[in-house]
Amino acid sequence: MTPLPQLVLTILGALFCIGDVALLGVLLTWQERAASPEARWRRLVRGVLPATAVLLGLLLLAFTQLMLLWSNR
Repeated sequence: MTPLPQLVLTILGALFCIGDVALLGVLLTWQERAASPEARWRRLVRGVLPATAVLLGLLLLAFTQLMLLWSNR
């Protein structure tokens, strides 16, 4: 693979990771802005935890793909 597409894919991967972390922050802020502790707990269990699991899985996948992109196979 030539260096230019590899660099472009790395930049896109880094942007994806930054967006993923930003979305995690938005989720946690949304959960904390609930009106009552009971509503915060419901948001945590029903929305934040499942979405966080998916987003962290995508983040791990992106890091793995970036490492494979730069490895000498």
